[in-house]
Amino acid sequence: MTEQQRPRGDHGARAREVVARDPFWSVVRRRHPDVEIVVLPPEPETATPAGLPLADPAAVAAREDSDVRRRWVRLVGDLGDVHADWQARWVPGGAPDRVRRETTLTVDGADPVVAVARLESAAAALREDGWHVLAPATGLPRVMAGRDGELGRAELQLVLVPDAGRLVLRVRSVDHAVGDRVAHELAVAS
Repeated sequence: MTEQQRPRGDHGARAREVVARDPFWSVVRRRHPDVEIVVLPPEPETATPAGLPLADPAAVAAREDSDVRRRWVRLVGDLGDVHADWQARWVPGGAPDRVRRETTLTVDGADPVVAVARLESAAAALREDGWHVLAPATGLPRVMAGRDGELGRAELQLVLVPDAGRLVLRVRSVDHAVGDRVAHELAVAS
């Protein structure tokens, strides 16, 4: 390509600047002025370094939140005339490009006797569903469970504070690959 045929616009000048600043391509350009170097814009981030497709955070949040609601009904069921307080947030995952969805449901005013029975049946239901379950005999009545997935471990805690009649379900999802920038934005915003 002759000098007259080279792009003259702003884009051409910026491309030449990028090549001139690059430690590798600047040497190639200096040693081989006859070679045309084309600088392409970076591709949009569509996969993680491990090659996993990126998840849509809104779709993940909707699916995870729905799963937690179904799990609440399966594990705890109806506790009478009590209202569950709902909180959800993103927390960092096991790699810079991943996040986990952490959801907490809290009920105050639960009958402690009924709630303890629900904890026992919840432990059995989780075992049936393939979770690894731990229900310590001392301390606050609680069930802790975990289940390995393709992208990490999902974790669940169901805890009763008998004096307050407070029952808390906290679920932390497996990792979801969303890309470095999105993962940082989600974790900072939560």
